[in-house]
Amino acid sequence: MPDRAQAEPKPFFWIPLKGQPQRTTPPGHERFQGLSGRMELEIEVISDYLYVGSGQLALHPVQGQEQAYYVFSRRNGILIIPGTSLKGAIRAIVEAISNSCVRIVARGELMRSKPHQGCEYKEEGKGLCPACRLFGTTGYRGRVHFTDAMPVGNIGTEIIKIADLWPPRQIQGRKFYQNKTFRKLDLRPAKNHRFLEAVPKGTRFQTTLFFENLQEEELGLLMRALGLDQHPEDPQRVIFAFPVKMGGAKPRCLGGVRFIPKRIRMLQGGLALFPALLTDESSSEVKPLLVQFLARKELLDPEAWARFRREAQPKNEPCPREVY
Repeated sequence: MPDRAQAEPKPFFWIPLKGQPQRTTPPGHERFQGLSGRMELEIEVISDYLYVGSGQLALHPVQGQEQAYYVFSRRNGILIIPGTSLKGAIRAIVEAISNSCVRIVARGELMRSKPHQGCEYKEEGKGLCPACRLFGTTGYRGRVHFTDAMPVGNIGTEIIKIADLWPPRQIQGRKFYQNKTFRKLDLRPAKNHRFLEAVPKGTRFQTTLFFENLQEEELGLLMRALGLDQHPEDPQRVIFAFPVKMGGAKPRCLGGVRFIPKRIRMLQGGLALFPALLTDESSSEVKPLLVQFLARKELLDPEAWARFRREAQPKNEPCPREVY
């Protein structure tokens, strides 16, 4: 372990917890109200590699010996990014940029901010924070869902080696990982290292985001969590603001992806609902709707958003080598 004074900067940043979440009563599921529909998205890997684990190990010949490695997630033999992984990555960003509650606390961590303790839905209670209203919590089904992301075209994997991972010792808020350059290691087995099956930069997947009974300000928050924003000088332009980090080995600078909206299908309530469900025709263009949603900033915490947007930008720096 190198001397602390000479250690390389760690590739993560913190979004501090402050104040308390704005909790309001969410809409029910008994009828369609607000905005419902689906958005077809393409996911492009823009970091050097993406690894989404399946929890399984396999053997691979490395320099003449069988070496165990962690397998990329599959369904029926096809590489996928599970919808739950997509939902978790996007929810974490929504929580941070809307000052929502903290639903997941790692083992051994203590939630010191009582106002940010996880929401529990009770009909006669105080309501839910913005993230729980969108993604759900105990007693309330979420209104945002992702399908498993399937590969676009034929994609391949590589076996890579990384150093082991350790969590930070001090908790300073919500932790996110920066987008830095992966340092490729040789494939010789070594202590405190592991092997992963990963997909390389440029690999593409496709998924569908389903949403129901949302307000425009909720969709504006969701679009920003996908890494989209308005151009600072021309609000009618939609730009790619930052890569979203997902999957495993994020501390080793894996997992940066870009979400590309391809198609939006809005559903209208009433008698037109069922015919709309049965047809594949798109009812709305993508860009005007994105501009419309991104113009709504009521649920956005400006300070947290500015900090997140700045820190999540790709950095032309190598990932640290040491175990940390």
